[in-house]
Amino acid sequence: MKKLNWEKYSKYLTIIALVFIIAAGYFVNRHKVQIREAYKLPFYEVDLQTVEDGIYYGKTYTTFLHVQLNVKVENHKIQDIEVLECEGIDGETAKPILQTMIQENKVVVPAIKHAELGSLVYISCVSCALNEEYLSENSDE
Repeated sequence: MKKLNWEKYSKYLTIIALVFIIAAGYFVNRHKVQIREAYKLPFYEVDLQTVEDGIYYGKTYTTFLHVQLNVKVENHKIQDIEVLECEGIDGETAKPILQTMIQENKVVVPAIKHAELGSLVYISCVSCALNEEYLSENSDE
């Protein structure tokens, strides 16, 4: 039997380990940046009793998810949320949160498990769409 030459293979193993460590560090850092960005999104308390009937447009763009939607309100109830754009990480996975908002007639609902960042983007987008203060500040966009 031939004995393995570990010195020959140790260089390759070291290179593979370094590449793995660098890649893992990159992904961990990227996720931390996304969490910080989601934390800085605008979130508004929305009293649906003060929201008039109509269709309200919302747009929230982050580095990881772009969302545009229309929120239809009738009789102080969220009737429908139509997604116009959903591009990025967690966008499709977090979409069920919109149905929960409609069913519970609330903007702030629990996040979708394993799609927390996408859920926060949707909550921010709907709260901005239905908030008068935000609408008046951004009416020129």
